[in-house]
Amino acid sequence: MSYTIHTIESADYQAAAELLKAAFASSKKTIDFDGQLATLRLERTYLPTFELVSKDAHDNIVGYGTISDAYIQGQPTAKLAILNPLGVLPDFQKQGVGRQLVDELEHRAFVRGYQAILTTDCPDYFALFGYDLADHFDIRDAQTAASKLSLRELRPGALRHTAGLLMYSPALNHKTIDDKSIDTVE
Repeated sequence: MSYTIHTIESADYQAAAELLKAAFASSKKTIDFDGQLATLRLERTYLPTFELVSKDAHDNIVGYGTISDAYIQGQPTAKLAILNPLGVLPDFQKQGVGRQLVDELEHRAFVRGYQAILTTDCPDYFALFGYDLADHFDIRDAQTAASKLSLRELRPGALRHTAGLLMYSPALNHKTIDDKSIDTVE
């Protein structure tokens, strides 16, 4: 089956949030995706072209992904993005939908001059796309274990002089309590 990638439209907002709930239903995470996405869309640096949906031949949304601005504390000129959230409906997983979304988000970030994309979860999955642990670049995150934070340089050597503490939207921060992830955005 073929899938097409589209920049999200406001008519897709609810379906995107529902898709993420379904994609993460089997995980231990309980995240308010409606609130998280709404908050990300209000960010000063939000770009609609960085919020994508994947649709099947019947125009149903089967995948979702977005990137938002990130930076290294004390190095505001480092142009980084964080890929979060990314989700595919369970019935459409392992069919290349996630890969198409990641490829297109990386392409759009590259065209806009971003140096790298980081992820805060599923390092084994993202390793399939050439992501490496951010710890190898001396980049860390106060919210994410070093074993889960990974990145991909969009230009070889782009992070040569970049190291430190990663900063990004508080909408993406979650606190785990008793095996449940609670959104910490107020």
